[in-house]
Amino acid sequence: MRGRLVLAGRLITTDLRRWPLPAVLFVLVVGAATASLAAGMALGETTRADYAATRAATNGPDLMILTADQLPVERAALRSIARRDGVTGHVGPYRLLRGATLTAHGHRMTATVEGRSTAPSAVDQPRVTSGHWLRPGGAVLERGFAAALHVRVGERVTLAGRTFPVVGIAVTTATGIYPNAGLDVGPNDYAGLVWLTDADTRRSTRPELRPGYAMGLTLADPDVKAFQNTIRPALRANPDVRVNTRGRRTTEDSSNRVLANSEAVLQIGGWLMAIAGLAGLVSLSTLRSDQQLRRAGQLKAAGATPGLIGTVLLAQYVLLALGAAALGLLAAWSMVSAAGHPSDSLLHAPVSVGAGTAVPVCVLALLIALLTSAGPAIRVARTPTVAALAGRGGRGPTHPAGLTGLVGALPVPLMLGLRLAARRLRRAVLTAAGVAAVAAVIAGLLCWHAQPQAGALSVRATHTYHAILAITVALVALAALDAVVIVWSTALDARRSLAVARAFGATPAQVTAALVLAPLPAAAAGAAVGMPTGLGLYWLVSSAGARMDATPPTWWLLAGGAAIVLGVAALGTIPARLDARRPVTPILDAETR
Repeated sequence: MRGRLVLAGRLITTDLRRWPLPAVLFVLVVGAATASLAAGMALGETTRADYAATRAATNGPDLMILTADQLPVERAALRSIARRDGVTGHVGPYRLLRGATLTAHGHRMTATVEGRSTAPSAVDQPRVTSGHWLRPGGAVLERGFAAALHVRVGERVTLAGRTFPVVGIAVTTATGIYPNAGLDVGPNDYAGLVWLTDADTRRSTRPELRPGYAMGLTLADPDVKAFQNTIRPALRANPDVRVNTRGRRTTEDSSNRVLANSEAVLQIGGWLMAIAGLAGLVSLSTLRSDQQLRRAGQLKAAGATPGLIGTVLLAQYVLLALGAAALGLLAAWSMVSAAGHPSDSLLHAPVSVGAGTAVPVCVLALLIALLTSAGPAIRVARTPTVAALAGRGGRGPTHPAGLTGLVGALPVPLMLGLRLAARRLRRAVLTAAGVAAVAAVIAGLLCWHAQPQAGALSVRATHTYHAILAITVALVALAALDAVVIVWSTALDARRSLAVARAFGATPAQVTAALVLAPLPAAAAGAAVGMPTGLGLYWLVSSAGARMDATPPTWWLLAGGAAIVLGVAALGTIPARLDARRPVTPILDAETR
């Protein structure tokens, strides 16, 4: 057993040294797909970790209670709730001013003002990340809001007609992250958050501003909904008391939703890259198996079993897949660490990639390895020894019945191209699937540009756009590589038949055109399927939920599909022209030997 393992290890090492380029391309494609999938899965965990770290640093409340006005009866109702059993701590009631206008650097933004004490509170004490906490006449800005305004400590802002120096920048989990940080009784007002002293808040009151009170509670029972149900009857008993309650789970979910679309885009993108890369990888694997036939015959002649040969061929792809998965996880960790934090409204916790992410990533990598290598490995292992020594694998090309008679009257390039397209139907199907994956993500990008983007969703939309753009760039680069590899492998696979065609009068230009035309039917079919598929995928991850506000014009989709097909043709010209220039005589001589 040990001897077989040593032999298999040496054979695998020799194979990788002899054909390094296919191995490198395999690792790059699988690594890109697994990195995208891992990044999408890690984003959600990162957001939750950021929220947990910020909540711990600020002793965030379990429940926020907000009033619609500043009536004495509302303040009394909040104080009575603070004295209930099960309340372990509270902050407030403190004053709120909603709908205030804040001006900084020429930008006018809506803000909610909290009137807080200069002394630290036991519950919901914002964590100052720059400058210091409140002082009379100074303002502290929530960090996500300050980042959106490009405001730093020491600068001055105008709030509700008064000018304040910014003495600090802080974070909190009492509200959602900016732009969902408003404290309103009704729908969220997408306002930023500013802290002033209670005295400055009273002096900033204006008739147009909506006043209110807020109070934060920590509870002994983690079931916040049960406490909300307990206090609701008492609050409803007095019609003058209008309040809204917001549990920490609601606040956390609003933070997680900022990257929800990006998570879905990256995860879907990982699978699309795997689909797009299969066509090129299978073509490379098939070429390698053709080159390995004689070696397999020599091993069989020396006593090696078909099982050993098949195991060696499969094992090298499995090892490469696991290595690519490890690189993908490392790349995902680096990307999420650098750009995976949704907002400056939260502290940045260390990024970790756990087993919940690693296992699906490894499964994807192994699935690509099996789909790439299983067929060629089994074919090589089953090839009889004599046929393998002669370099003939018994895998002759197939043409649909009647194809010759159908294309015989066509121009030579088109006739040869259609025969090449029908020669390997599996390659055509994989090519169509790869182009469909690229067309889907391009359709998603076009659909994003067709949407009327709401300013309140700008942060979420920006993250989503960056994710779609990154996946689009990666898939286009992968498709370009696939186009070159597929035409190159088609040329190598059909080199003898094309040499015969040239011997009977076909010119190098006609052969070049035939190689370029061969993948175009599959590419056109893939684009036709991929464009509507992309609209459906965008609908799944759309911030509009079950609807899309707009769809891209039809001519956008047609132009995108046409550009993909033309791009495949243009990239295929490079290997086609290089191969068509080879002399015919050496190829035919090798065939007759």
